[in-house]
Amino acid sequence: MADNFADKRYLVVDDFADMRAAIRSILRSLGVNRIDQARDGSEAILQMEKRHYEVVLCDYNLGPGKDGQQVLEEARHRHLIGIGCIFIMVTAENAREMVMGAMEYAPDSYLAKPFTKELFRTRLGKLFARKAHLAAVDKAMTTKDYGAALKELNRLIAAKPKNLSELLKLKAEVCLTANRYEDAKSIYEQILAAREVPWARLGLGRVLFLQKDYAQAEEIFTQLLTLDPNLVIAYDWLAKTQTARKAFDEAEATLQTAVRLSPRALKRQQLLGKLALSNGNSTLAETAFDRAVTLAKHSVLNHPSLLAGLATSKSANQKHEEALRVVGELGHLFAAHPEATFYAESTSAIVKRNQGDLAGSMEAMEGAERAMARLDESNPLELSLEMIKTYAQLGEQEKAAALLQKAVANNHDDEEFLMEAIRVCHEAGLDFDAETAIRQIQQGVVETNNRGVRLIMQGEFDAAIQLLREAADEMPGNKTINLNVAKASIMKMEKMGSTSEQVANLRRQVERLQRIATGDWRLTDVVLRLQRLESKP
Repeated sequence: MADNFADKRYLVVDDFADMRAAIRSILRSLGVNRIDQARDGSEAILQMEKRHYEVVLCDYNLGPGKDGQQVLEEARHRHLIGIGCIFIMVTAENAREMVMGAMEYAPDSYLAKPFTKELFRTRLGKLFARKAHLAAVDKAMTTKDYGAALKELNRLIAAKPKNLSELLKLKAEVCLTANRYEDAKSIYEQILAAREVPWARLGLGRVLFLQKDYAQAEEIFTQLLTLDPNLVIAYDWLAKTQTARKAFDEAEATLQTAVRLSPRALKRQQLLGKLALSNGNSTLAETAFDRAVTLAKHSVLNHPSLLAGLATSKSANQKHEEALRVVGELGHLFAAHPEATFYAESTSAIVKRNQGDLAGSMEAMEGAERAMARLDESNPLELSLEMIKTYAQLGEQEKAAALLQKAVANNHDDEEFLMEAIRVCHEAGLDFDAETAIRQIQQGVVETNNRGVRLIMQGEFDAAIQLLREAADEMPGNKTINLNVAKASIMKMEKMGSTSEQVANLRRQVERLQRIATGDWRLTDVVLRLQRLESKP
């Protein structure tokens, strides 16, 4: 056991020197020698930037600055800790909102002070065993090789180990990530046939939501919350489902309940602010955005859109001068952020319009357009939605509709974006049947893509490449179309051979894909096949 503890590097994060010394003493008694320390959240992040840690023991309340929840949030967001790292939240806090806030970020374990050496040894030993057991799965997940992850999970499940339930849960999650919805559904139904398990019921609801069976999904999430009114994640999924069926008032009420239970969730407060603003509940919107801005102060998730939301809601409450001060604060706090100018200008356009300053509003709108053009391909979807809303609120209906059509064409298979687009049109009062337009554009893109895929399957690579390239020229931001252009090129080269120039051109295509489809799991196969082509003489 001691050897298992001793060969790891540890980071102990606590603002009290005596507590750091006590934890260090426990670790040394277990044979550990590689122990680093941090006095606050910022120092913890600096340490993780410099070194790889197998175990992080982090206090929740770290005094001024980042708390333990924000340390974990940033470490995961920036990939400062790997899947194999054990993150243990250590705290004397027992306030409900603090505990729920910490647990929402799912540390590997949660230790309440004071704890004994034996409790610590037992807890850490179990965590080491679990991580070792799933090492091959974690490695495959890191590279987004979901086929390999499922193969390893099937091998482990076949042995019917004691942690079979955990393995089935993980397998279902991998299936969901890889869009294998029916496989995930089968696992959840198998579990539920034996007994009622909340995570399986929640998973089944998620599958039904992703398959657009909103009525059944809503019924499941509602049932779950009847059984356990404190299951915060079920409120999130219920609100998503209500939003999908355009029950915006119900979604707002659902999120209000969730933030009462766990008020320290930044993204949930921001979403509540957006929904409340959409529904004309500007007082609630201002409160939610104000809380989000406060929570974001020391968070890696801090973003200009939060202050833009606060300014917009203040202006909706006739606090125009306060709103403009918030816009000024936005420009100051996010001076180096590439999207700051856009948010400052687009928000100013709305506030000045609300003040009756039409010339100032148009000038700010032109500034927002220039800022958006400068972002080019890196232009996030959120900016397109913000611009659509701003155009509509300024009476530029045609510009709003044209931008919506372009955004939908580039993101036809991103259901979360499409639902948000419908909500934004509702908020802006856009005189445009957004839902019908979205489905028509979506259908056209799908038909073009399917024709291209059929040509690939028939071995007609040149025809497929030409068709898909023409579509990509019209929809340069469409990840699926551009991925299939690359796949068609790869399959042609694999079958017919390639020149160094063709491979170099493909490399440029893939590098562009990595910019517009960051994090898309489908990229993994494309990159691996390109590497094989590059390695051939």
